[in-house]
Amino acid sequence: MADETVTRDTPWALLMGIEREIRHAPDMVSFRFAVVSAPRRLIAYQQAFLVARNGANAFRAVSVSNVPTIDRNAPYIRFVERMLKAQDKLQSLDKPTILTVSGQGNNLQEDWQEFWPEAVLWQPLKAPDGRSLGGMVFVRSTAAWQEAELILLDQLADTIGHAWEALLKPATRLHRPHPRLRKYLGCAAVIAILAVLAVPVHQSVIAPADVIAHDPVPVSAPINAVIRDVNVRPNAEVKAGDVLFSFEDAELRANYEVALRSVDEAEAELRRAAQQAFGDAKGRAEVALRQARLALRKEQAQYAAYQLSQVDVKAPIDGVAVFGDPNRWRGRPVSTGEQVMSLARADQAELAIFIPVSDAINLEPGAEVRLFLDVDPLHSIAASLELSSYQPIKTADGVLAYRAIARFDEAETPPRIGLKGSAKVLGDKVPLALFLLRRPLVALRQKIGL
Repeated sequence: MADETVTRDTPWALLMGIEREIRHAPDMVSFRFAVVSAPRRLIAYQQAFLVARNGANAFRAVSVSNVPTIDRNAPYIRFVERMLKAQDKLQSLDKPTILTVSGQGNNLQEDWQEFWPEAVLWQPLKAPDGRSLGGMVFVRSTAAWQEAELILLDQLADTIGHAWEALLKPATRLHRPHPRLRKYLGCAAVIAILAVLAVPVHQSVIAPADVIAHDPVPVSAPINAVIRDVNVRPNAEVKAGDVLFSFEDAELRANYEVALRSVDEAEAELRRAAQQAFGDAKGRAEVALRQARLALRKEQAQYAAYQLSQVDVKAPIDGVAVFGDPNRWRGRPVSTGEQVMSLARADQAELAIFIPVSDAINLEPGAEVRLFLDVDPLHSIAASLELSSYQPIKTADGVLAYRAIARFDEAETPPRIGLKGSAKVLGDKVPLALFLLRRPLVALRQKIGL
């Protein structure tokens, strides 16, 4: 019984017990606690730090013995991380090292003397493949570090590194691909990527679009006059013969009355000249002149009557009145032939697409178009491209763009005229690589001039 107790208390027996405890840690929290606490049964120390690599020369304290929770802003913790970062820049911390205050910079020596004794022990921790995971710092001021203690800690560090790596990557620790297999997998990945980049896809462009009338009937001013009132609202349905707008008629009625008086006057002058023409050659010539003047006055009266008849402008067909703000037209003088509005058939709408010059692609008649209205962006309306202009125009936003016209499919119900949205136009098929790199290539060519 005494021999068994002695065996269990030997350093190597304690080492194996500590290794077993660390290997059986179920999670990272238990592992970190065991790493800084369990070695105390093997060697004497006042405090132990577990730090993890956090970049090229940076370390991050993850566990401290006798401290349940680490305060990352504590001066002690910040000093440990700064010291290890500076030490790693001066000399590699890949091997166990006795760190002393004399080997530190002037900015660290004062803090060292406040927190630590003259020397501490640095023990690196590595993964099975040799990667540096971090390390441990052991602090004690009672005695110097012995060679036997360093050997035991180095053996324990190997176990800690294996256990730490296992907890960091549990899914990969047992399935590491063979180097040749990794090479084959890399080649297969490259081939797969090239194959995907060669898949043909449609070029496409998304541009602003308006729903407009197809072949609308223009309604223009038939005379020179001032618009008195607009009798319909924008986008209102009208019937043939409905009054669309009216002109001020006071001047027109006055002109018509004056024209009628002129006709009466010309007729009276003609009768008087005819009575004086008997037996007088000069009087007969005067009759011919008065007849011509009467004909002129009648023509002027007929024109005045025509102008008066055009006071109310009526719809020539059934349709939808397409124009802007009615108040913009009230009280406004217009000239003969000036368009005030247009009439469109509600079931005959088309799509006007404005493709910016910078986004232009090759478009052929019949190309597929999908319209996404601003009022219903989650649903699309199918259309097909009918034509595309060769000359760009300046849009209302000041952007040079090609104007394209698309007709809605017969199976689709045309949206209301005047709605706006975004149209996606599909072009020719190109490899996926060109589809992804077209804009960067265009920008590169414009920049380098090729």
